[in-house]
Parts: sequence; C-alpha cells; structure tokens
Amino acid sequence: MHSILTALLNTLAGTDAAPPRARRSDLFADSVVTDQFGRRHRFLADLVRDRAVVINTMFTVCRGSCPGTSETLQRLREPLGRTFGSRVSILSLSIDPATDSPDVLRAYAADYGAGEPPRPGQPPWLFLSAGTTDTEALRRSLGFYDLDERVDRDITRHAALLLFGNDRANRWSTSPSQIRDGLIWEPLRRVLGDTPEERFGITHG
Repeated sequence: MHSILTALLNTLAGTDAAPPRARRSDLFADSVVTDQFGRRHRFLADLVRDRAVVINTMFTVCRGSCPGTSETLQRLREPLGRTFGSRVSILSLSIDPATDSPDVLRAYAADYGAGEPPRPGQPPWLFLSAGTTDTEALRRSLGFYDLDERVDRDITRHAALLLFGNDRANRWSTSPSQIRDGLIWEPLRRVLGDTPEERFGITHG
C-alpha cells in the first residue's frame, strides 16, 4: 500500500517523467555523409535533428526522373526560402557512391543553382554521398526502397519521391516529385511550418 501511495505522489509531483515521444527520424541511419563542398556531416545529428528538411535520392548520370526532380526542387527553393528562410534544408542523397564524388556532385549541383554555398536566408541544398554500406543503410532507413528485390537492385528504377518533415514537431510526409509544383507546395508548408502563418498562410490581427 505504501509503495502505491508513493508512486501516486511521485506522479502527481511530476517526479516520474513520461517517456519521451519517439520521432520518426529515430529510425534514420546516422551515417557519415559528405556534401558537394567536401564537408562531412552526421546525417541525422547534423542535418535532420530539430530541423525542417526535404529529402530525395538521385544520381548524377540518371536519365530518368532525377533531372526532373532536381528541376522541381530548384523551383521550390525560392518559395521555401520566402516562407522558411534557411531553417529548411534540401538534402539530395546520391545512390551511386562509386560515381558521385563531391566534385562530381558539385558540378551537377551547379546546374541547379546549388554549386555555391547558399546566400543568407536561402535554404541550404546539399548533395550528399556516403560509402556503399552507409548509402544502403540510409536509403532503406529513409524508406527509399522497393519491396521487389529485382526492382530495388536497379538504381535506374528508383522512386521519384520527396520525403519531407519537421523533426521538431515530428511531422513527416511523402509526395511524388513528378507532379505540379502547386500540388507539392501546400503539403510541404503544412508539414514543414512551425506557425499558423507558415503552415496555412494565416495571420493574426
């Protein structure tokens, strides 16, 4: 009886803290990645944790969906900057680490306006590479894989998807990248935003 009363009093006093709520990003591999400028990062700890991010997979010699997805992200970067500034990042993960060195990624990034560090208030856009094992761990932990193993092994058939989230709020969603920008923008702002103005365009007063 005494132990039950003690536990109840501790709970009422707030000494028994509730367990922290799990975040979707807890599933992401914290692999070491290198960006197009040669800088090394921990994917989860440095680039995702407590940030708003838009993530896709790509490779520089892709002749399928990658150029179209990169063009979409290039167009979306401006409204993302107007609404969120540098608080949102775009992370493009290469799934061809044997080809996509930082120098190769920087040349590719330059074609889409990301060959130089971002201007103040502009969303960072990082093109990332990692070792083969880390790339596989990241790709799978992010959900960029196909259940059909034959399809999954063929990088030319990778999904044209955007994964986007607000890690602080633990809000995440996905969208096909090959749809009209307007159809992508509204879900993006609702997930990435912190305030009603950012999420819905609602102002007070």
